[in-house]
Amino acid sequence: MKKLTLLAVISIAFTLNSFAQISAGGGLVYGTEQKTIGFNLRGQYSITESIDLVGGFTFYLPNKEKQTIFLATIESKTTMWAFDIDGHYNFELMDKLKVYPLAGLNIAGVSVDVNGSKVSDTEVGFNIGAGATYEITDKLAGLFETKYTIGNFDQAVITLGVLYKF
Repeated sequence: MKKLTLLAVISIAFTLNSFAQISAGGGLVYGTEQKTIGFNLRGQYSITESIDLVGGFTFYLPNKEKQTIFLATIESKTTMWAFDIDGHYNFELMDKLKVYPLAGLNIAGVSVDVNGSKVSDTEVGFNIGAGATYEITDKLAGLFETKYTIGNFDQAVITLGVLYKF
């Protein structure tokens, strides 16, 4: 039984690796709740021609605000980061254009500093959205993606970037 299981695992690994393609890239991100620009780095593993597994890290520029309430000035700075693992299912619309729905997991951290007092939190959420890639060359593709993170740090995220295929 162990030999049969090992043979099945090896067969599946070779089947998946017959197409496996790796891409890496990044881009600019805008989060609707953070209200600042962020930077995204991502790695993409194409399991088949239709299915991709994508892992990414996004860091948002700090959001600084200053308010005066009853003659007191309150300064706050909010910093946010997010780690995402998403699955894509690609539909080829034209020779170089693919669109995809996506779903995945989000782990986000937020830190708020108000007049020197700092509080931070990390939460888990779920991603749902859609995107598109357009092959510029054989190795380079443009990327547009929009998704909504459902959880304690709800927000819509829009990404514009590039991917390099290895």
